[in-house]
Amino acid sequence: MSALSNFRLLQIKPSSFLLFDIMALICVGIIMIYSSSAFYAERNFGSPYYFIIRQLLALAVGAVLLRIAIKLPYETYKKLTPILMVVTLAFMLIVLIPGIGRQVGNARRWIRFLGIGFQPSEILKLTLIIWVAGFLNRKKEVLGYFSRGLLPSFIVIGIFCFLLLLQPDFGTAVLICMTLLLMIFAAGVKTTHMVGSLVGLAGIGAFLIFSKAYRLRRVTGFLDPWADPLDSGFQLVQSFIAFGTGGLFGRNLGNSRQKLFFLPEGHTDFIFSILAEETGFMGVLLVMVLVLLLMIKGFEISLNCPDDFGRNLAFGITSLIFLQSVFHVGVVIGLLPTKGIPLPFISYGGSSLVLCMFMVGILINISNASSSSPHARKP
Repeated sequence: MSALSNFRLLQIKPSSFLLFDIMALICVGIIMIYSSSAFYAERNFGSPYYFIIRQLLALAVGAVLLRIAIKLPYETYKKLTPILMVVTLAFMLIVLIPGIGRQVGNARRWIRFLGIGFQPSEILKLTLIIWVAGFLNRKKEVLGYFSRGLLPSFIVIGIFCFLLLLQPDFGTAVLICMTLLLMIFAAGVKTTHMVGSLVGLAGIGAFLIFSKAYRLRRVTGFLDPWADPLDSGFQLVQSFIAFGTGGLFGRNLGNSRQKLFFLPEGHTDFIFSILAEETGFMGVLLVMVLVLLLMIKGFEISLNCPDDFGRNLAFGITSLIFLQSVFHVGVVIGLLPTKGIPLPFISYGGSSLVLCMFMVGILINISNASSSSPHARKP
């Protein structure tokens, strides 16, 4: 992880910078969610404010949890890991039960309680990051041995990812695996073990893709969307049109044509396409810079943390947010197969927003604890 020291470009206090950065991203998100969802919401729910009101409620919850995470010592999560794992496992099993887990399309990913819906997979992301951070801290002496070091972690990760695939949620499973592998690699495992793990993961991924016709159609649609522009390639073609018509400064806010029922999921999985159409290259550049700066500051916090658990935890949180952003952008510009991955802080989705705000609160707590520690690493 010492190679990341080149990222120490910003000398602003990390807590202040992170708060400003996510506030800017959330503001962009609020504007784009309303712009991209108003027509759809009015037609299907009778009010153009249907989605934006729910996102603002999630923002209020996220703000409370952000404050709690800033104040709660990050070492607490290490002590709570067994409870978090059991609770998360219970949620991952409950969501699969018909009548309890809410099914949308062919996927069962939601649980509703007292009128509030949430995705257990969002909780799983943070729980596994916390567990792996603690595992790497406890097993650092044997990480060079595959059977004693890596294999136990792969078994635990595999069990939870199997439950994700039962929903099914292939995209989130890939995102979690990539994040946790980055954490393991940064902790100092052997390169041969990491390469072997990546090859094995790629083999499993290929098998899962070819085992389901709809996944294979997504891949073929990604490789040549124009071959079937009205079916498997429809979303990607419409996304290309949105980007192509955005130009340098866009059509201006509210003037997107693709959101008028041409581009499905314009307020969630393809919100970056609507942003590109309405704000153009300059809006796209702004969001990408904000995400990049968040990554830089997050990795700096990880580097400056004096203890292994906090360093691994900060690295995992930063990697997850950044990789999720990369996955979302990669999908909408045609570099990755189409998959429902929200853009952190911007896409509509209360579970995602609340989790991301909570994770940034943890980053700020790690930063504050590191700066006050006598063993803190100096830039």
